[in-house]
Formats: sequence, C-alpha cells, structure tokens
Amino acid sequence: MPELESTHDRLLLVTGAASGIGRATCLEMAASGWSKVVLVDRDAAGLDSVAAEVEEAGASAITLVADLGDLARCERIVAEAVAAGGRIDAVVNNAAIARPAIPVLDYDVQKFTQDLDVNLTAGFWLARDAARHMVAARRQGSIVFIASINAQGAGVGSSGYCASKAGVVALMKVMAAELGEHGIRVNSVSPGPADTPRSVSRVGEANMEKLRVRFEGAALRRLAQPREIAQSVAYLCSDQASYVSGHDLVVDGGLMASVYVAAKPE
Repeated sequence: MPELESTHDRLLLVTGAASGIGRATCLEMAASGWSKVVLVDRDAAGLDSVAAEVEEAGASAITLVADLGDLARCERIVAEAVAAGGRIDAVVNNAAIARPAIPVLDYDVQKFTQDLDVNLTAGFWLARDAARHMVAARRQGSIVFIASINAQGAGVGSSGYCASKAGVVALMKVMAAELGEHGIRVNSVSPGPADTPRSVSRVGEANMEKLRVRFEGAALRRLAQPREIAQSVAYLCSDQASYVSGHDLVVDGGLMASVYVAAKPE
C-alpha cells in the first residue's frame, strides 16, 4: 500500500473553481494546509480572482482555463496539472450545468447531451486520468465528485441534471470499488440547495432573495452556504476520512429527512 504524505506536499485539482462551491473548496483546502491548488474553469477572470485569494490563504495557485463541455480539452487537463505542479493527489469534480427549468417534453437532445458531457463525462475523464497518475506514482489519493440530492429524487424541469448527477453517484461507487486496492478513495458530496451563482442562474435573483430569508424545504429553514459544502469536501480529502470510500455524503440541512407535511388538525 502506498504511503500517506503530509498535506503540505500535496496538490489538489478543483473544477468549476471560479465561483460558488468550487471557490469555497479552493479556499478551504488552502487554509487546511494543501500546498498547491489547480483551479479549472472557463471563466478566466474569475479564476484569476480566486487564485489571488488562494495565494493569500497560503497555497500556490495554478490556473487552467477550460470549458468542460469540450471533451477534447478534458483529455489534457490532468497532464497539464501534473506538468505545472509536479503531481496530483486529489481531484474535486465540481463543475456542472444547472439550467432554468425545462419540461421533459421540451428538453431537446442537444441540451441533454451537454448536461451529461459537463456533469458526468468530464468528471469521469479527469478522475480516471488522475487515478492513472496516482497508480503510476504509487501514491494514495482522493477523488470527490460533487453530486446532488437530485441524484436521488426528481427535480422537476431538470431531467438532464438529475440523470447526470445520478450517474455521478453510480460512477463514484464503481471507481471506489476498483481503486481501493491502490489506496485511492472515491466519494461524493450531495448538497441541497445552496446560495451560489449556479442557483441564481437556475431560479433567478428575485427568487433567491426570498430563499435567502427563509427556505422552507430544509429542516434548518435556510440555504447552504458554499463553505459548508466545502468543509465536507475537505473532510473527505483529508486523512481524517482515511477509511471512507464509496460514500455519498448528503449535506442538505435535513431536506431529505421530510417526506411530506401532514395537514394540521382543526
């Protein structure tokens, strides 16, 4: 079994790093002592801004501009990260498309395919290539997928998103089962609704303003903050989770604990 090394010598790669949960994860991991963070996003300006924050938090930042809808670009990302940082020890597949609601009868194949490419196939590609590097280097590592509670239930108007996130959880379990003998742990985090730019793009700023005041869907009656999801990711990437693999960690404020609210008695 490969040996564990200090986090101060490790490199982390995060997709969708320019905002929201991706940004929060980069900052949380830098604050936790990871020495190098590779930030991947199609938003070059956003990457530069978050990279500066990562450097301020004490880690070296490497930026890779990439649209994960371009699968040919995905083929080069891990090699570029290793070339720039010398190694790769963890991958957080966070990038995703979250569209405004579209009824399934109106959902065209092009959009559905794009959802699968960005939310599922790109993550598979990066995780597989990172695992190949870890195995060749005889180094333990961690892979975390950002899934969603929509992997386990319907989000009306989100057929592509739900299908891709269910695929993410299934893929995570297959990779965990196959890669464990190499000391590579594979897990996922399934957030509930969070206060992120992706959520704003999904429901609009006016609705988000209302949800920030009170979110009835969760038992805690509020949206998640990006850092709360990032802390779960940091745990799964840490040595504190050294015996955790093949697990989908639901972080939803108790949303999935409730099936329905019964009518109050007269």
